[in-house]
Amino acid sequence: MNVPPGRMDMENNLPPPPGAVRGANLAPGLTSIITATHRLYPNQKNPLQVTAVVKYWLGGPDPLDYINMFSNIGCQDGDQHWHYVSCGLSDLHGDARVHPPAPSPDHPSGYGFELTFRLKRDPGQNQPPTWPAALLNSISKYVFESENKLVPGDHINWGKPLDGASSILKHLLVAEDPQLEVLSTPLGKVHFLQLIGITDEELKSVQRWNGPGISKLLKASVETGGSLLITNTYRQGLFDIKPEARQLVDMGISQEGSNLCGMAAMISWTEPEVSRSREIKQNSQESALNNWESLARQCDRLIETNTGYPNRITFPKTISLACNLETAKFLPLCIQGRLRHGYHFTLKSIMKETAVTFVVSQVAGTLVSPEKPFAAQGEWLQVLIKDSFLDEFYSRVIDVENNLVLPYTFQWPDQRISLTVFNDDAEMLHSMPN
Repeated sequence: MNVPPGRMDMENNLPPPPGAVRGANLAPGLTSIITATHRLYPNQKNPLQVTAVVKYWLGGPDPLDYINMFSNIGCQDGDQHWHYVSCGLSDLHGDARVHPPAPSPDHPSGYGFELTFRLKRDPGQNQPPTWPAALLNSISKYVFESENKLVPGDHINWGKPLDGASSILKHLLVAEDPQLEVLSTPLGKVHFLQLIGITDEELKSVQRWNGPGISKLLKASVETGGSLLITNTYRQGLFDIKPEARQLVDMGISQEGSNLCGMAAMISWTEPEVSRSREIKQNSQESALNNWESLARQCDRLIETNTGYPNRITFPKTISLACNLETAKFLPLCIQGRLRHGYHFTLKSIMKETAVTFVVSQVAGTLVSPEKPFAAQGEWLQVLIKDSFLDEFYSRVIDVENNLVLPYTFQWPDQRISLTVFNDDAEMLHSMPN
């Protein structure tokens, strides 16, 4: 997703706003966006604008035709800031040069959204920085190339300071723009999705809980964005500003569950009663675990479709699990945030095509049952955690970091499950069977 932008120029008023234009000659989708921003900024008819030198539909590298940049005075709980609005993810032209035409005005226009970004304005700053425009173009290029649409609550792992300097904001959260409403255009509907800069720790909380919950916590303080969710690249982290937010995140996970349906992990499993090692199939057409490019989507797809080894399902009588300490730390979240709420949770090995999916009886489409609580499709294992076992499972693994001498093996003979936790990756790899 971190794609370098192409050549873009910053100019004034390209194309002209509705009040100073030959309206019939302006692209209808673009006219609608300009009209919407004109309602919000009636005194800024000629905003600064970043425009692609060579348009995407003419072979240029940047998918956004324009990015308008407005000066926003802020509000009671929000500072003055720059407001960036993209033009190009929705259908601007209506002639199929970029997007297929929407079947009707009630359908999404293009990808159905445009991106926005709000950056706190420095004192005495007369022109908006252009790095947010480059950021919007990079994210848009990812959308065009992957066909993955963004929705409120999504997060983007950017992995470096958003401003290219020393900011601790290294990732992005997606929310509805608080001032630009859903737009009905002649070419379909357009949502305005705002990108919000977040820290490493805030990203982990989004992954453990959900995006809307963290957005709400960020809105609660002017220092973290206020009601307009303004990105301030100089700010401290949410949990430094508001330490009690950690407890609110834990409470939210307990009450609402977690959106984190799976994670890459150090995980392995064996069937103790089978003396020889199971054969690992590498055929891409047979493996249910290949092409794990989008972990969240793949987790849902695995459990919903059961593709992979339709004729080679086995039902182990007992299982032995092994993981490193970092993986084990997520097991309490797996139970509290997922299983207790009727969701599944998958640990996908980073070393080989192996995965373990924990499910409960409410999860539909699984291979397991109370009579056969373990099911294997090749190297993918499903484990049914019975409702009567949830409390005991949680009470044991919650202490994984407390005074355990590692490696340590948890034994649950009644459930026919064991779990060995190793201190680190090297220790685990040394102990794993060839």
